[in-house]
Amino acid sequence: MKAFFAWIRQWARTAFEAASDIAFYRRLEGRKTGEAVGYLAMFAVVWTVPLAVMFFVGLRDAVTRFAEGVRTEIPPGTVFEMKDGKLSNDLQEPLVIRGSDAVIVVNTATSTLGLQEGESGLVVGADGIEPSPDVGADRVDFARAPDFRVDREGLMGWIARWGPFLLFLASLATLVLMFLAFWAGFLLNALVHGFALWLVLKLIRRPRRWRASFVAAAYAGTAPIVLGMLFNGVEALAFVPGIVYWGFVAWIAYDA
Repeated sequence: MKAFFAWIRQWARTAFEAASDIAFYRRLEGRKTGEAVGYLAMFAVVWTVPLAVMFFVGLRDAVTRFAEGVRTEIPPGTVFEMKDGKLSNDLQEPLVIRGSDAVIVVNTATSTLGLQEGESGLVVGADGIEPSPDVGADRVDFARAPDFRVDREGLMGWIARWGPFLLFLASLATLVLMFLAFWAGFLLNALVHGFALWLVLKLIRRPRRWRASFVAAAYAGTAPIVLGMLFNGVEALAFVPGIVYWGFVAWIAYDA
């Protein structure tokens, strides 16, 4: 554990130097490509963890509300059945479960009841699950769903038994996917800026190996990544990290 914290301190010290000291880039000749890739991976972790926690908390609240809605809104003995890709139930009216941030509408009849204008959530119909556009998910079709038949009590038991496991599984999958997406984005940015740096140095007759240009560009992404975290969600400042990144590339090339 002591070695781990020492490594974290060294990483933070490197990040500070990469974001503030041009002399740092003059000492990169001995750095390996793998070090730069690992350095960006740590930034991907820093980006991922808080977002994954927010996702887990939101998903846990949604499952809790859904379970409460099942308990209070569905009459005892109600049966849900999936047969030949069609979901049906014996409810007299569509089921609407409203939370603080989302709405779930279960409507397997011919009624057109769905989400109202401005509402966020999803509609469970006879043929599939349709999320609202802001959810950022695709429609789930029931065409290949296995047949099943479950009553209200069985559904509540299933949620109690499998809900925590599914929460963990969904959070873990989200954590991994977020990490890979951020890491890939950081690496792609480093490749693009590294190529630009390599080309500029070649044109000004200060050639540098491609590997060295990539390593320099990877560390040059430090300040833009931090600014991206700070300005995340602020549309008016979304362009700032990109300008800063190109500014660092120009700074390194001028220093050469």
